[in-house]
Amino acid sequence: MFKEKKLLLNEQKIKQKSIKNTKKKLKLENKLKFNTKNKKNSKIIKSIKNKKFLSKKNIIMIIIISFIIFILSLLFVYLKYFRIEKFNIPIAFSLNNKYVYPLIVSLTSILYNSSPNTFYIFYFLLSPDIQDYKLNKILGLREKYPNCKMNLIHMGNKYKKYKTSYYKSVTVYYRLDLSNLITDVDKLIYLDVDTIVHKDLTEFFNIDMGKNYYMGFPGIDLTFREFNGTRNFINTGVILINLKKLREVNAPILFQEYYNKYGTKKVDEYLINAVFYDKVAFLPLIYGIPDFGAGEKITRTASHFLHSFQNLTNFTVADMEYAHKNRVITHNCYDLTKWWMRRYHQLTNVGKQWFFYASKSNAFDDICKEYHQFEKHCERIKRDDSEYNLVPFK
Repeated sequence: MFKEKKLLLNEQKIKQKSIKNTKKKLKLENKLKFNTKNKKNSKIIKSIKNKKFLSKKNIIMIIIISFIIFILSLLFVYLKYFRIEKFNIPIAFSLNNKYVYPLIVSLTSILYNSSPNTFYIFYFLLSPDIQDYKLNKILGLREKYPNCKMNLIHMGNKYKKYKTSYYKSVTVYYRLDLSNLITDVDKLIYLDVDTIVHKDLTEFFNIDMGKNYYMGFPGIDLTFREFNGTRNFINTGVILINLKKLREVNAPILFQEYYNKYGTKKVDEYLINAVFYDKVAFLPLIYGIPDFGAGEKITRTASHFLHSFQNLTNFTVADMEYAHKNRVITHNCYDLTKWWMRRYHQLTNVGKQWFFYASKSNAFDDICKEYHQFEKHCERIKRDDSEYNLVPFK
């Protein structure tokens, strides 16, 4: 009996152990299952989170790309339909080595007052004596004012045997050849180097020339030069030229024939007015008005100047006064750039403006050395140019 009981007890113990083990196994299995579930869940959660993050990234990227496409579309529409084209204005100058710095000041005044839509194409008819250093100064102006292109035309010894005067060299004849020298434009502005430009030149260039070959400011020789009963004598320091018309008649040959037959009483100016006496006309007075008070007796005041024409024009004193105050181009700025040794306090408003534009050029130091009588004034401008800003005309 005792043995049987012992056996039973042992069997029960074994059963209990097996039950415990089974429970442990179940617990372990459950744990494992739970852990795997958790792992799976965490993976799922992570993937969901990543997906959300990626979708946010994608949305931002889509927004950025859309914005770029929108901006590019706007730019395309603007360039195609609303862009303001640059307006090209060709301007020619003749010069020798002596007048390089006045030319630089004139160029600076043009470029400084240019509108954003204007692009100037300059043609320089060069005398053989131009120094490389000074030529590089002219070309260097493009770094400061890039809204221009510069073309060099070397004239060599052309017109060497033509008559000159005590202050005019053969360079004044170069403008007679413009229709042959510049063949890619039909209309051109020609300026002497002793000019200052106060405003953009688009309106000037757009003047309707009609049947005229040249348009210029009235010349003083109007009073005693008559060609076939016509007195339309123009000054050739500021002129609008119809190159197309000049090409049609081969103007350089006509000038040469006239010179060979009659010579010239006033260099190039006489030839232009004599050959095309019925094809020249006056410009509005705001283009090429002189610097009143600076030079000869006839240019002391607007009324003095008008009186010198002896009623041979339709202009009035009021017209002349208006042009003086609203000038676009001033011609004959020689009180600075030629032989007068004036001091700054003796300068006119135009003279002071000449120095203002000189200070805005790339050659101001050289100009100050060249015109040493203005050395103190130059130093004051270098320190502070505010008080030497553009002086209004009175």
